[in-house]
Amino acid sequence: MIRLKPVLETPPRECPNCHSTLTAAGFLIAGMRNLADFQCPQCKSEFYGDLPAGQGLYTPILLDKKSGAAYDDYNVGWFSGWLVDSYKQRTDEPLGFEVRKFSEVKDKVVLLNCLDILYGHSLLKLLNAQHYTDYQSDVSLIVMLPPFLEWMLPDGAAEAWVIDLPLRRGTEWNDWLVNEIGERLKSFPEVFLSVAFSHPHSSDFDIERFTRVSPFPLENFGHQKKPVITFIWREDRLWETEIRLSPTRFEKIKQHLGVSQERTGEQTRKIIKFAECLRGEFSSLDFAVVGIGKANNLPDWITDLRLTKLDATAERHWCERYAASHMVVGVHGSNMLLPSAHAGSVIELIGEDRWGNYLQDILFRVSDSREMFFRYRFVPTSTTPEELSRLALTLLRYEDFRRLMSPEFCRHREKYDLKEWQSVGRGNRD
Repeated sequence: MIRLKPVLETPPRECPNCHSTLTAAGFLIAGMRNLADFQCPQCKSEFYGDLPAGQGLYTPILLDKKSGAAYDDYNVGWFSGWLVDSYKQRTDEPLGFEVRKFSEVKDKVVLLNCLDILYGHSLLKLLNAQHYTDYQSDVSLIVMLPPFLEWMLPDGAAEAWVIDLPLRRGTEWNDWLVNEIGERLKSFPEVFLSVAFSHPHSSDFDIERFTRVSPFPLENFGHQKKPVITFIWREDRLWETEIRLSPTRFEKIKQHLGVSQERTGEQTRKIIKFAECLRGEFSSLDFAVVGIGKANNLPDWITDLRLTKLDATAERHWCERYAASHMVVGVHGSNMLLPSAHAGSVIELIGEDRWGNYLQDILFRVSDSREMFFRYRFVPTSTTPEELSRLALTLLRYEDFRRLMSPEFCRHREKYDLKEWQSVGRGNRD
């Protein structure tokens, strides 16, 4: 935690002009950015700088108040660019700000800021909440979050501040919000800011505490005469063979107007072919497609759960589908966070342009290391439906793996019923 008051405690920062140590005069929360107000005692320059929370924990940026220039020692243009642009376009437009009170607030509070421009970033920040409710009983947790995440707020928070800042405005620097948060924090003698790890460890949270949906029981993974498979659909990043560069302005206009049917049609055909290959092995296959999109163009034997608009009920219904799935399959991205947290296994299609973000969209279910390597697979987006189905079948034939590699079958101290051992793996197919 970072102490905000009564006295701000932040790592020392160096003035980029004269190299003196900057003095922190205060803090402000302008939206997704948690900032310190810095002054240089030597040359009198003034800056705003990221506090060590969220992405600011890893790549803190300094911003010159006078010129608006960013000092980016980490060469993260996307993150520094957001700060520069938001500072230039500062607004004081009031935002929807609703306070949910759940328990009496102690004198010592910790603020968890889940605002962001990206859905996955917001969700991952929220997962930090469980640490404070479980292990920091001396503090009251206040969660700042957008409306679309409120359904995932876990029990144990003292308050939730639901701030209507849409994702499309997620980088916004809002001076009205600065003042509103500042006023609300005045009543608390001691305030801390959560570091809000960008990728909290899977051992530090239980996804059921957030979604209220119990994940797939891994002890049932080997029993799949009727396997349940769910493909996670998205239309802005597709399962396609061709590696495409960033879309041109014309392509973006076409996509905005919905003229990308050729590419989504290709993805639809691949999904159907993939499902058909699996159905050839498992005639009772339960296959579904879930995601943001219009439900159409799928055969009757594939359950189409796509929606164009989401609410808490629909989100939880999707999570129930993931939790019923032996396997979820989808293209890399934040769309894989909740599916991977609930399903029995995962196959992810990842393009070369996302290699640097490998694993960042997966919420692992902690188990034996070899079991985890088995249950989480990553393949190129150029993988064909036939290749993907062959890989999926190796996961569905889990008992073959279990007899050779699972802990209960390879420890010398265990006592084995050899008759039962040799029967493991039989009867997996219809």
